[in-house]
Amino acid sequence: MRYINAIVKILTFPGGFLRGFWEQLFCKIYGIPIENKKYFQFNEMAGHIEHEPVSDSAKNYFFCLFSGMMVFLAGVLFAIPAVINLMFLDVINETWRFFSIGFLYLALSMFTNLFPSIEDALTMWEKYKSMDGVMKVIFAPGALVMYAGAYAENVGATLITNLALAAVVLFV
Repeated sequence: MRYINAIVKILTFPGGFLRGFWEQLFCKIYGIPIENKKYFQFNEMAGHIEHEPVSDSAKNYFFCLFSGMMVFLAGVLFAIPAVINLMFLDVINETWRFFSIGFLYLALSMFTNLFPSIEDALTMWEKYKSMDGVMKVIFAPGALVMYAGAYAENVGATLITNLALAAVVLFV
């Protein structure tokens, strides 16, 4: 699975770069010490940065959530003009079609790199299990999605699901 993850990260490098940027920015905002600032590595940390474990459970949750949300918003900003142009405007000009396909690739790249690293997801899950009852109910949906998504991203499943979704949107 390591090679599949590396191939997916190479193919979707714009999203990995942006994910690493947002993780580094939120590490600075939350005061989390950074160990390694390399965005591109040929291991499970590709597209992520290495940082010290986060001590506070809420800070860890929001670190994982907000860095993924910023990448998601960037993906939406690239996807909207591409889908509008390809689906509804039906522009004949090949230059616009080329830009639309480029924007669609960037959006796919962003959507493939939404989830936290395995280490961040495991830390978040351990902190989540130690929360009290009301907080568990509040944070359950996001924690579950981020935890499952981190594993899906690690085996390359996010690229496959995003390609399938893009094909459904464009051709159905």
